[in-house]
Amino acid sequence: MTKRAILTGFALAMLVALGGHFNDVYMQQTYMVGNYLPISVIGFLLFLVLVVNPLLYRMRPRWKLRAGELAVIAALPLAVCVVPGSGFLRTFSPMMVLPRHYEQMNPSWRQNEVLSYVPGRLLAGGAEQDEEEVVGGFLEGKGGEGKHIGLGAIPWKAWASPIKAWIPLFLVLMLGLVGLSLVVHRQWTTHEHLVYPVAEFVRLVTERSEGSAYPAALRSRVFWFGFVPVLAIHIVNGLHAWHPTFIRIPHHVDLQPVAAEFPRLGRALSIGYARIYFAVLAFAYFLPSDITLSLGLARPLAGLFSFLLVTYGVSATSVWIGAGEIQGLLFGAYTGLFVLVLYSGRKYYGRVLLAAFGVAREDRPEASAVWGCRIFLVSGAVCIFLLTGMGLAWPLAIVLSLVMTLLFLCMTRVCAETGLFFLQPQWMVVGILVGLFGTSAIGPRMLAVCMLASIVLSCDPREAMMPFIANALRIAENAGIARGRLAAGMSGTLVIGLLAGLVLVLWLQYDRGVGRVDGWATRAVPTQGFQFLDNEIQKLKADGMLEPACRATGIERLRLVRAKKSFAAFMGIGLLLFATCALLRLRFHKWPLHPVLFLVWFTWPVFHLGPSFLIGWAVKSLVVKIGGGSTYQKIKPVMVGLIAGDLTGGLVFMVAGALYYAATGFAPVRFAIFPR
Repeated sequence: MTKRAILTGFALAMLVALGGHFNDVYMQQTYMVGNYLPISVIGFLLFLVLVVNPLLYRMRPRWKLRAGELAVIAALPLAVCVVPGSGFLRTFSPMMVLPRHYEQMNPSWRQNEVLSYVPGRLLAGGAEQDEEEVVGGFLEGKGGEGKHIGLGAIPWKAWASPIKAWIPLFLVLMLGLVGLSLVVHRQWTTHEHLVYPVAEFVRLVTERSEGSAYPAALRSRVFWFGFVPVLAIHIVNGLHAWHPTFIRIPHHVDLQPVAAEFPRLGRALSIGYARIYFAVLAFAYFLPSDITLSLGLARPLAGLFSFLLVTYGVSATSVWIGAGEIQGLLFGAYTGLFVLVLYSGRKYYGRVLLAAFGVAREDRPEASAVWGCRIFLVSGAVCIFLLTGMGLAWPLAIVLSLVMTLLFLCMTRVCAETGLFFLQPQWMVVGILVGLFGTSAIGPRMLAVCMLASIVLSCDPREAMMPFIANALRIAENAGIARGRLAAGMSGTLVIGLLAGLVLVLWLQYDRGVGRVDGWATRAVPTQGFQFLDNEIQKLKADGMLEPACRATGIERLRLVRAKKSFAAFMGIGLLLFATCALLRLRFHKWPLHPVLFLVWFTWPVFHLGPSFLIGWAVKSLVVKIGGGSTYQKIKPVMVGLIAGDLTGGLVFMVAGALYYAATGFAPVRFAIFPR
């Protein structure tokens, strides 16, 4: 952890925290983060390896950045990847400001007094005299052409209450996830030997190499056979996006003619247009075949399952916020994974927990895990305390915190084991609570707080904190960096990045206005959460349960518990499918499927990435069958080149877009490497 590594990593972290929102929303380029293989971080790391290190080595070999330094440079910005985009700031401010604006357009919200159930300090504004300043300035912007506002023009008084309520809760939760990452690290890396594909890629391109400017993987000629063609494809297609008369190199599979010829088969298996993502194909080459086959088949199997449900007249809905049957199906599988994770590491986690409480044993775990456990326990207690201060009963606050922990832990496990670097759970915590307990037992006031907490903390966890930290810790371990010191550095970087990013994002929004640039964050998020609350209030009124739900306290709420039967049934099916597949995989060596299938099969990311995983599985199978193990090892650098080509292509047009905007003041043409 040298000074130049810390300073470079911190500078990159601040660039991500401060520049991510502008790049994603106002320039609309490839997301600066967007997934667990962020182009801004891993792409910049490749720039250091491919360009900077050779120059330093030519000037003086000992000036070259070492593997440990590159690990620190990657780890610090990974800690703030949760801040600028969908992880937090993309949706935080619209959710705080715009519900009062949309209330004026929705008679049902006013009739049912939906916003009256929300504690006023959890949203921004509220006073009539603040409406134009808080909401109008946010939507339209206060700056003009060539004229920008100062920080004092932001209505800080209206923002003081929600910032005091939500920022401490978010920070405490994120620090708790850092601690939890330290707890599970040794179990997953040493005892269960998880692959950590993102960290493994970083190791291959940064590993120590004496007497050369490049690591071994990049010195191989076949690396360039993967890197150069992929980079060329992206440059050509990027130029086509900027100049449509220029040539374009397609990299997709169009199966729509097959679907048209066999319409029932096409609908059942979701056959259609499939883009090939080279990085996904390459990761599939490094992974066990049962994982890649399962991820590849997830999309058609989900279509087949839906087709069977329709055929037999079984109603199964999928909703973004709520207790849909598909959400129950997915949550059941997540519950199965959560139980499996705890059971697999029960002995190790038990030792860590005892050590955290000071119980001395001969086989005491490493200090970083013990302190991580303490941080996690303290953070969990503080989260529960803060949630009760918002109006939740302490049992509900505990359940919400547990389900939130389950969500982030399971997503991290999937990322570490399967290499699925773009992942969304497709369910939200508030919907799970309604499905398990019913709205009458929760009550509309506490339901409003649960809904806000779910959206603020886990609205779109494609950029959740814990997977970034887990990969950073693995990268550090591969390079011989002390995890405890690095975790402390990442935590401090997160705090600074969050506070600085919050100020900059609010300044951008009140200077330029949010308008309709990001329709999902500025319309869907602020409306669907409160529309869900409005619908639940209407159901309580129709059943005559609104007053009892509002009056009930303490033990009385147990009498009002009404689980949604269809949700519970599908949750049981999801748990059963996951458990059955896991048992068959343990029992039969040649069982072809991995239970991750039932965690991702109805999710949007696998709809995009699944075909590439399937192609990667087929490529690996053919290589091993025809060429054997030696050929498989020889082709590995090609796959490293495919990933590097994807990341470098995205970085080139991200930088080009920024330069174009700086020179002209106009947003550049959108060109994305990965799904937006």
